[in-house]
Amino acid sequence: MAVTLLIIMIIITILMCAFAIQVTSTTTGFVPAKILTPQKIISENSDLHLTCSTFRLKDNIMVHVYLCHNDIWIDQKKQKNDHYDSLFIIPIASLNDSGNYSCVFSRENDLLPKEPMKGLNVIQIVVIAIYLPADISIAGRSAVKEGGDVTFRCSVSDTLQTLGDCQFIHSHLRRNETLVQVQPFSVKRMEATFTIRGAVSKDTGNYSCVVLPSKCVPEQEETRHGNNAVMLVVKESLVLRVMVSCGVVALMSLVGLCLWLINKQSQIIAEKSKVAFSASFNAASRHSHADMSEEQNDMESQDGDSFTTEGEDYQNVVNAAVSINFDDCEGLYSAAEESTGAAVYSMPTRGDP
Repeated sequence: MAVTLLIIMIIITILMCAFAIQVTSTTTGFVPAKILTPQKIISENSDLHLTCSTFRLKDNIMVHVYLCHNDIWIDQKKQKNDHYDSLFIIPIASLNDSGNYSCVFSRENDLLPKEPMKGLNVIQIVVIAIYLPADISIAGRSAVKEGGDVTFRCSVSDTLQTLGDCQFIHSHLRRNETLVQVQPFSVKRMEATFTIRGAVSKDTGNYSCVVLPSKCVPEQEETRHGNNAVMLVVKESLVLRVMVSCGVVALMSLVGLCLWLINKQSQIIAEKSKVAFSASFNAASRHSHADMSEEQNDMESQDGDSFTTEGEDYQNVVNAAVSINFDDCEGLYSAAEESTGAAVYSMPTRGDP
């Protein structure tokens, strides 16, 4: 029984839709069409693609298809008799392009929809801003001394739409229109925290923050502004400056001492090397003179021995000459002379027998 009632209700609904289409077409000349899109949430400055379909809604004839935004006609295209889909592109979509979209078609081109029109279905398009101005506050005093930490809180009060169901998107902390830090912005807590550690005087300035809901990662650097700005003043600390100055002086003194010690050590090493070289040179010189003296003494000893030997030989010759007996020499001469003469006279002559 329940199934039968459900079927009857479906049939009645279809008949009522057909009747409504027929009435609308008869009274205004426009027939509701179906709208399709691959994207319902897009980023600002991107292109929006919408398709109007007349499939099973027209005969094999040419018609004019109209794209409606919030029930108002914004664009139209001619559709050939053998085509059933017409593509509409909204380039560089802005935040104003968010809203409800639908399609209608007509056989005549001179009938422009001047009253609200709705198609068979409606698609809601949401265009997300590239960045949103956020609210910023300082957790603590707005005037701190040098070396202290400063914490900023960045928040958004409105409902935050994101692409791709990003749970953490990026937020920027800016000082005097200059990007200082990038931190993840929690969609669940609707807050981001920025901390400047060891603040110095150059950190003084006006701070603001923005949120980038259209991307999970930051895009190229652009000039962006937050909803408000807070002024941070970092006071110079005399104690810290004296400590820094003393530290610099101590460091310079330590460096100078190290350089002096290195120079002194180099001089000591050079002096030791010089002394060692001089000692080695003197020792070598004494050794050379000793060798020369020893060679000279050996030569003199050899010369003395030779002279003595020659003198003794000469003396022996002289003594031998002195010891000759001239009487014996005379006798020897006489005997030699006699024997010679005898031999001469005893030789036969040629006439002797």
